[in-house]
Amino acid sequence: MGLWQMTETPDEMLRLYPHLHGLQMTCQSVRRRMEVLCTRALLYEMTHDATLVIGHASSGKPTLEGWHISISHTRGYAVMLLSRKENVAVDIEYRSDRVGRIASRFIRPDETARSIDDMLRIWSAKETLYKLHSEDNLQFYEMQTLTASASEMTLQNKKHGHIVTVYVVSEDDYVLTWATENDSTPRPSTSSSCKCRG
Repeated sequence: MGLWQMTETPDEMLRLYPHLHGLQMTCQSVRRRMEVLCTRALLYEMTHDATLVIGHASSGKPTLEGWHISISHTRGYAVMLLSRKENVAVDIEYRSDRVGRIASRFIRPDETARSIDDMLRIWSAKETLYKLHSEDNLQFYEMQTLTASASEMTLQNKKHGHIVTVYVVSEDDYVLTWATENDSTPRPSTSSSCKCRG
């Protein structure tokens, strides 16, 4: 896992990573350009391979030959999770009261959220499960939080009954969630490392 705090400018990123000069970017927004540049810089920092190219499936899911990959962005941060063996998913959400205004759209009646932090953790965990089981095109109500602690949550994909452990990191600025799943057997993995820059 790699986490990047986006404090640089696009020009600074290109000076730090000259191989990104050839990157085709159609986005005009500085924020979006930074997300693209930081994602590619993270990929390089995590693999030390400047030839790797991130593609996208028709669903929009990122692809990377030889790897399982998941990417997420929020205000000021980019995160990437890579695995050679297991399907992976990651989500990062900036802390905001906004989640309280839309809670009824993603929290089921049988789920408990006593605070904005609880709501944010559920939102992020469900985003992670949605990405992990992207082929199911899950709706929020098709995912149920079964258990929750400070560092992990257990969610169920109600379409197939799969139970997934989603790991949680809560920081002052953001909530970060991730999960891994063996291609043939749904199970969590506890091996991860974080490389931070910026």
